[in-house]
Amino acid sequence: MMKKFAGSLLVGCMVFLLMELNLFACGFEEYREINYNKEMIQAMNAVFNARNKIGLEKGDEKLLALTNAGYGTINGKTTEAFLDIVSNVTACTMGTKSLLTVHTPFAEPLWCALYRKDNGKLIFIKWSEKGFTQQQIDISQEKIFKSQDWKKAASGIIGSKTLFSVVTISHCWAADVSWSLLKTAEFHNHICPGLNTGFIIGEYLQKKYPLRKGEKYMFIGAPPGCLLDALQIIFDTTAGKSAAFSKAVSKQKIEKYSQDLWFKDAPISPLAVIVMRVNKKSNSCEGVVLGVDWKSIFADAGRNYQDFAPPGGKANPVYFISRAKLSVKMASISMAKKLTYVKEIKKFFGQAALAQKLAMEGTDPYAVIQSLQ
Repeated sequence: MMKKFAGSLLVGCMVFLLMELNLFACGFEEYREINYNKEMIQAMNAVFNARNKIGLEKGDEKLLALTNAGYGTINGKTTEAFLDIVSNVTACTMGTKSLLTVHTPFAEPLWCALYRKDNGKLIFIKWSEKGFTQQQIDISQEKIFKSQDWKKAASGIIGSKTLFSVVTISHCWAADVSWSLLKTAEFHNHICPGLNTGFIIGEYLQKKYPLRKGEKYMFIGAPPGCLLDALQIIFDTTAGKSAAFSKAVSKQKIEKYSQDLWFKDAPISPLAVIVMRVNKKSNSCEGVVLGVDWKSIFADAGRNYQDFAPPGGKANPVYFISRAKLSVKMASISMAKKLTYVKEIKKFFGQAALAQKLAMEGTDPYAVIQSLQ
């Protein structure tokens, strides 16, 4: 009797398992029906042609897709459907770190870039009044980091700003940087030296100043910098949540307060950010002024900081090339080494209200911090 019951139970379990597997399989075979509008059908054809032109099969691990879909628009219409289209055509996905969405204004037209990391080939497509147009660019470091080639590429439909976005994110992706850095880059829409330092400082804080029960971070960027965007993504410290503030600081005050981190004609402020761990319940504010040793960064990366201020400013390709080169190099340096670039200028303590005082408009936060005992 017991054997008969056990046998029936086994058969029942097998039937149940097969039913579950069948349902599981069906979940992958069935797709929600989507009726694409004519613009999305054009977009599908454009990205399919781009994939063929780049010379890679669907699902190739050498392929990266970058797009502003979900932000950019076509004739005022939203473009979130393109995320499914580009993924279906290329097999690039967020789960494999091969599909990245780049933040742009909603008013910007939809664009997509397919990048092949083994040879630097890039196909860029963008919506225009005439439909989708295409531009092929060689963004290998040997090619795109030459002034004449950068200028030629930037004169096409991609433009200087988007070219900088695509080049920096693509090269850092090819260097296999962390997903966390790529997420900050999606929001900031490029990877620059400032964003890199924000990511490094994020790691530094998690190791040396992790949040304790009841605390929250508050950041003051003085002067404002790209690093605040990285910290916002890492810690969810947005201005709307009264967790991030920006304050202008004169060059003279930067030199005064950054102490031995300052060097003549520094292209980036050695003063990075004022970090506070605030606990309203215990009425406490524990803070630290963090700086960045840019002199060591430029030396270790083998870059000339004077290239950051070339004749002609942004009209000179060297302006973007110098930043792109340093960004890619910084991303590839070990985190252990990068953490040594973060310097603690001054620690301070006070009641919770101190944080708001430092953030108050018209207040010199460094002068207040220096006055604290």
